[in-house]
Amino acid sequence: MTALLLLLATSSLGPEPTSGTTWRQTDRSLALVTDGCVVWQFNLEDNRKPCFHPLTIGGGPSFTDFRPKDHPWHRALWFSWKEINKVTYWDEDPTTGRSPGVTEVTGVTFTPNRDNSARIALEASYHPPGQPAVLTEHRELAVSAPETSGAYHIDWQSRFTAGASDVVLDRTPIQGEPNGASWGGYAGLSLRLSPTLKTWQFSDRDGPVKALWKRATWMAFSGSVDGGKSASIVVLEHPSSFRHPTPWYLISDMPYFSPAVIYLGPHTLAAGQSLNLRYRILLQPQAANAVAIEAAWRKYASEP
Repeated sequence: MTALLLLLATSSLGPEPTSGTTWRQTDRSLALVTDGCVVWQFNLEDNRKPCFHPLTIGGGPSFTDFRPKDHPWHRALWFSWKEINKVTYWDEDPTTGRSPGVTEVTGVTFTPNRDNSARIALEASYHPPGQPAVLTEHRELAVSAPETSGAYHIDWQSRFTAGASDVVLDRTPIQGEPNGASWGGYAGLSLRLSPTLKTWQFSDRDGPVKALWKRATWMAFSGSVDGGKSASIVVLEHPSSFRHPTPWYLISDMPYFSPAVIYLGPHTLAAGQSLNLRYRILLQPQAANAVAIEAAWRKYASEP
């Protein structure tokens, strides 16, 4: 990473780590490891989009898929804009593995805590190759300590600020627009999940979700895992998040899902102005329960 500032901090507060659970840290990653198995790991790559992979419960099989053959630019749990000022930041050249637009991490701070929670603060610059930033991002990630059951969550907050000129955030046109496509409209926070989860089902507060672009305050993906047990991955969207509630891009046979923040149309961010995105991702060793998730969303929504 060009001029990457990396700071590593370890909290001196809280109890000692749980027996058998340790931190594994390099200048490019931070992982929580239990009994030799990764619970979760955050990864950085030179001028590529940072991501969480793997994401597990208790160090079990990974829920996420990293750079699958059908879409090698899919990076487990990650964030990407589709187009900024008509430059593509999403797709990657299959030969070089790089996008036409550069997502450059310019600074990161890892703070692993003794109670097995962690914070990651990240600065990113979005720009065409060799040119100044047209958009910058400050990202705050907070990963909770796993509960006894193995459940934990990731709080994700991003603040994007336009540079000296207006910035147009755009996507592949949707059906009904000129050159529209049935698969258009995607951009933003995304989860590409293991093909072993193809039997799982999407649901929201109203029950099972089949519609591709339903607007919802939260979305759950739930089903069975090895051994006949159940698990779920839930994304809560905070009411303060830009364009809340957003439509959701759902593909069960990948699987993939995303709160598609600019599905409804491109957005022009005026020079020097900012927008905020805010989510909580829950990883749970039980089936999705709409009543419990709705209560969790209301609690999250009440947080400033």
